Amino acid sequence: MSNQENQKIKDGIKSTFDNVAGSYDNNKQFVISAKKMVELIDLEGNDLNILDLSTGTGNITIELAKKFPKANIFGVDISDEMLNIAREKSKEQKLDNITYHLQDVENLEFDDMKFDLITCGYGLFFYPDMDKVFCDVCSRLNDGGKFVFSTFNENAFQPYSKIFLEMLESNYDIKAPIRMEKRQLATKGEIEELSSQVKHKRLEVNDTDIRFPMSIDEWWKLLNSTGYQGLLSQLEGNYSQFENEYTEYLKSLSEDDSIEFNADSLICVVSV
Repeated sequence: MSNQENQKIKDGIKSTFDNVAGSYDNNKQFVISAKKMVELIDLEGNDLNILDLSTGTGNITIELAKKFPKANIFGVDISDEMLNIAREKSKEQKLDNITYHLQDVENLEFDDMKFDLITCGYGLFFYPDMDKVFCDVCSRLNDGGKFVFSTFNENAFQPYSKIFLEMLESNYDIKAPIRMEKRQLATKGEIEELSSQVKHKRLEVNDTDIRFPMSIDEWWKLLNSTGYQGLLSQLEGNYSQFENEYTEYLKSLSEDDSIEFNADSLICVVSV
């Protein structure tokens, strides 16, 4: 991939998450998964250095700050708007051991600083050069450190996401990026393949169920407040038409205009 193609992907990601920042916290699956993720972390010591990649609105950093009140926690993200919300939330909760930084994860600006823990919630599959990021992240860990990350499994959002993508492509010629189609890191095998690139002591892959009922209208709002928004923005004048076609089709599959929302995930712990 050329530098120009790489930057185009990043610009699109930044634009999407700047646009959805104000409604992002309506997606309670990210709060649920942040809590589950931090519950799995077992580290001792007071003066820990912790880095959270693609920190978004700070769901993981906030949980980390509560569990490790004496740690030095750094959150980085490419979206200014997401970081602004994270800072405000941390301030409201009087958490003073977190600092937020506008940075590109592929080009981190921490020099030779080492970390005891690095976390990343649903971010790795967005990075254009995921392999490079994974290897770089692991090289920044102290001996005995951990890299903990989450990703959606292959059944997450189904069948509603597949219907969404198929209708966009067949009716409006809007095709999802390859990284979204392939759902990278959606299986234990893909994660084992990624982790094999670095020397590590142990890999744990934890199956995590995240499910709850959701109305079809709520599902539509979720699509507009996550990474799917970048696809919806391409509809322009056809947005309302597609909304009607898609939601009416889902309602034809439901008896009460609701779905079981499925954000089943894999939470992974790499110990070095």
